[in-house]
Amino acid sequence: MAQPFRSMTCFDSQVWPDLKLRLREDHLVIQSTELMQTVSSALWRGGMQHARTYINGSVPLDYQCSDPALQLANQIAHWGYDSDETVGLLTAARLTHAGVHEEEGDQFRLLVCATAGTGNGARAGRRRKAFSAYQAGTINVMIMLDARLTPAAMINAVMTATEAKCAALQDADIRDPNGEVITGTTSDAIVLAASQAAHFAGVHQFAGTATTIGQTIGRLTYEAVLEAVRTQREV
Repeated sequence: MAQPFRSMTCFDSQVWPDLKLRLREDHLVIQSTELMQTVSSALWRGGMQHARTYINGSVPLDYQCSDPALQLANQIAHWGYDSDETVGLLTAARLTHAGVHEEEGDQFRLLVCATAGTGNGARAGRRRKAFSAYQAGTINVMIMLDARLTPAAMINAVMTATEAKCAALQDADIRDPNGEVITGTTSDAIVLAASQAAHFAGVHQFAGTATTIGQTIGRLTYEAVLEAVRTQREV
């Protein structure tokens, strides 16, 4: 298993030296030396953005806030990061148990970091009680790609990663209160960041499971989510 923060607070990518991961007291941060193109469902600066810093902030299980985006923005500034170049998530999962996997492949370098708790697991497609208010993310997946991708391929990569997350939860046999295998939790989030680096000649047009980059995204996301879920209750 690759859970570096169970024994250390600093992790430097072995395949992408410009990428560094750090565990702080109340957040996990991934930083790149270069601005990256980002698509995400993040609380702070979600959507299509450019960023070099990616935060997964820790909140308690009973977290409640009337304006969590503003609170997170203030916290990012307090931590000393540039809020205009930062994408931020929140989670009640244990940051020390984040799954981290990386690999170099066909015109890409890839790192996936996932934190996971399943206390509010749910199966998509089923009718259940729903809320308008935001709640802290429980399974957060951050996918960092040193590669060139079209906008369509970036969305395709998010689809592939989501399918892999669902597969990991299925294989871990995580079930909701009705006994059904969950597909996620009620408050998951995902970030995909691409360097769009000119040193790669090829531009990925697709990122589904039939492609080299999509297969790797799926496999590493699966592995990171699965180990984070399986070890979430371990000390």
